[in-house]
Amino acid sequence: MRRNAPDPDAPIGGAWPGVSSAADAEPGWRGKLDRITSDPQLGLVSLFSALISMTVFPFVLFRAWNGQWTVAIIDAIIVIAVAAVGIFAWRPGRAPVAGMLMAVVTTSSCLVVSLLYARHGLLWSYAVLTTNFLLTSRRIALAANIIVFATLGTHPEVFTNHVERVVFLSSGVLVSLCSYIFSLQSSRQRLALERLATHDSLTRALNRRAFDTDLFLTLQNHQLSGAPCMLAMIDIDHFKSINDAYGHEVGDDVLVSLVRTIQQHHRRQDRLYRFGGEEFVMLMPDTGREAARHALEALRARVADALRRPDGKPVTISIGAALLSDADQGAYWLARADAAMYQAKRSGRNRVVLDGDFSASGPAEGERRSLPDLGTTRS
Repeated sequence: MRRNAPDPDAPIGGAWPGVSSAADAEPGWRGKLDRITSDPQLGLVSLFSALISMTVFPFVLFRAWNGQWTVAIIDAIIVIAVAAVGIFAWRPGRAPVAGMLMAVVTTSSCLVVSLLYARHGLLWSYAVLTTNFLLTSRRIALAANIIVFATLGTHPEVFTNHVERVVFLSSGVLVSLCSYIFSLQSSRQRLALERLATHDSLTRALNRRAFDTDLFLTLQNHQLSGAPCMLAMIDIDHFKSINDAYGHEVGDDVLVSLVRTIQQHHRRQDRLYRFGGEEFVMLMPDTGREAARHALEALRARVADALRRPDGKPVTISIGAALLSDADQGAYWLARADAAMYQAKRSGRNRVVLDGDFSASGPAEGERRSLPDLGTTRS
């Protein structure tokens, strides 16, 4: 399952757009807390929904008690709309849309109340001008704020004189500008932290944390759609001898060059992860056995042609791959690809072997290892 790149214009708390987190499948309160932790935008929408509902609902009761039924009904509609958006946000992958809807609801409510009751509603506009940048993208927030300025600033009955109008527009623009700058800086910091958390510091390939998340999503997507997916284990041949003969700096250069070569020539939907040491994993969504064999053979040949050791010999890779089956769990799928990779090593290295191309006898003595527990990524 291919994850979309994060949008730099996304709201402050944005998660990967259109992707459900592993916590979506967790039942109970713990699962809900995990979802808020992994998707801050969901937390923001839920928080604003609760705060606005609790703030406005007492006005509904107060207006109704005093016989102001028109105002009470308007406030009640606002409460219902905000609560509905907050509930909608909890649907998997809907937090970005819910944030946009919340901005639309709060902006519309602010305009209606301000136009009907002038000063009594005008004070709410400052909160709306600020929170729009927290709830949705900066482009949409700017558009909503411009609508607020254009609607209220040109209405003849909202302000008693031109001085009040100028003061409101000036202070509103200042609030919007500060909110925009805060949103921009926060989004940049979030993207930088996201990259640090999900990418290997040496090679810039995705890391184990990203792999664990994407593996869970791949298994989940396969259960829902049945789409084929291949997992490939990639290992540099004789990498230890490169480190021993030329030093770890040369070994690091080989790792960086390998990742650069693979990323330049793998298919757009494929995702490469550094699994540890000289080993890498590639997820190949929407790919069957023969398509994977063709793509991996081309990748193996490209690496052998492009990379050289200091002594001029080619740097080669051994690849093992396995097709995801309906009964697979994460660790077992990975183990089958790992066994295929070791079969490629035993067969002479610099080759591609798919699970099923050989009788599974496991790694030879001295090659057997324990794969890490992927319990958190199991379906």
